[in-house]
Amino acid sequence: MKTVPYPTDPKLPRSNSKLSTRPARFSGTLKSLFKKKEKKPSDQEVWMMYAGTMSCPVLTPPESQHRTPPEPEEEPVDDSSVEETPTKTHHRRVSSAVPSKPLPILPLDTFLPKHDITNYEAALEKAVQELQNDFQSGARQLADASLAHLAHISEIGASVATTWGKFWAIMVHAAKQLGQARPSMSAAITSCLLRTLERVARRWNDETEKGQRNTEDLVRIARGLLEEIRTERRQISARLDETFAVWLKENFTQKPPSGVPFISGPGIPFNIPTPPKTPRTIRILTLSNSSTIRSVILHALAALPTFDFHLTILESRPRCEGADMASHILSAATDKQRIAVRIVPDSAVGTAARNIDIVLLGADRISSAGDVSNKSGSLAAALCVKQLNSNAAVIVVSDIDKIAAPELEESARESHPAHELSSAWAPDTRNKLEEMEKLEVFGEWFEWVPAKYIDMYVTELGILDIEDVERVAKEIQQLDEYIFQKKKDGEGSARTSTEGSSKEGSVGDREVEHPVWRSEARTIF
Repeated sequence: MKTVPYPTDPKLPRSNSKLSTRPARFSGTLKSLFKKKEKKPSDQEVWMMYAGTMSCPVLTPPESQHRTPPEPEEEPVDDSSVEETPTKTHHRRVSSAVPSKPLPILPLDTFLPKHDITNYEAALEKAVQELQNDFQSGARQLADASLAHLAHISEIGASVATTWGKFWAIMVHAAKQLGQARPSMSAAITSCLLRTLERVARRWNDETEKGQRNTEDLVRIARGLLEEIRTERRQISARLDETFAVWLKENFTQKPPSGVPFISGPGIPFNIPTPPKTPRTIRILTLSNSSTIRSVILHALAALPTFDFHLTILESRPRCEGADMASHILSAATDKQRIAVRIVPDSAVGTAARNIDIVLLGADRISSAGDVSNKSGSLAAALCVKQLNSNAAVIVVSDIDKIAAPELEESARESHPAHELSSAWAPDTRNKLEEMEKLEVFGEWFEWVPAKYIDMYVTELGILDIEDVERVAKEIQQLDEYIFQKKKDGEGSARTSTEGSSKEGSVGDREVEHPVWRSEARTIF
């Protein structure tokens, strides 16, 4: 009969022949012995207490005293049922619940000024074109740029606004046009601008309650608040970085040992405890050139000196943003000895997905159901890793502005011209194909990753689950209907329309189209 060497602490039970002859119920007595210990347990005792705990997820550390206790309605899970039906790994959730505030009171006379708005319209049209032509920035960077554009355009419009309502109409109209500039990025831009407008209206309400304010005072207040919000948004990256680094430290430094089953006697199961997991190389698969992904990786490299990182980056055709990301990370890395980067073609994602610990995805849009729109290749990366390594985690790193209202989930798709893909072909081949009819070149850059392939959402508010995502989406929908007046007046709100008829050629409420984008996802030569 085999015996298992136990720790030499005399206070801990030993394995011997007498123990093996006791009935199965004696295992409950052993557990009660551990519960009676009042002093702080040693490492060996901790290993013993976790022996036999098979329900702990692979990537979840033991619950600490600072963790949120389980909700009272949750019932303990039976061990036998857990063994029969494997469940998806659950990660530590950081609640982001914030008490909802009543919506601010909006002005009534919200009409765009009829005269002297040429400079305002020109500035707005220029801002829209800049957003449309920016193919280097990600969704969050475009949202920041949109906020800067809104501040500049509002300054120009303030010179012709004679009432609070007219100035509000100027801001709302500009926000709507900026949000429509990039269909695939509209969730981040629109959410950012809606939250900004809500805060402006709330601040105006607070100031008017203190005393009578004229339009000039309200414009000055809005100017200061816009600058304040822009400063606050610079801290989003730091909060995202910290959330991801804490998760890495907790889940890759150690884990609850599951042990190896061993039977020392009839009906007496024991597990051999294993020591905590030591820091190791973390293998990450990612793609495209997300500023959020770059930031969390560089922060983790600096904040976790005992960790090594091996990055596999898909080159992300046709613009090969993956190579740009690799260049940025290697140039900015503070400790190049602990980071290794490998660039692979998109077609090799199946091979690249082997032995991966984490698939790290950015997000251009997150639906209320938790589906994520990101650069093409994201779905293949998630599917391959899930198929080849069931213990790997697919993680979306994003700020909450990417979460779209339900009605904004199906945005217009961006389709880019064929030459962006065909420019890499041999000249003779390209010329011949251009002469052929009915040749289609796929020009869509973004695709959806279903929520069932995603393990967690890392945001500036913490780690969100599906319920959190749905709640944020509903909040954005409420703001969208309330501030843009879609629910009451329709898409083209009469409350934010021009007094009388808009002059021909002005931006008005029309959507500025871009000659590059088509209504279809494919381009025919």
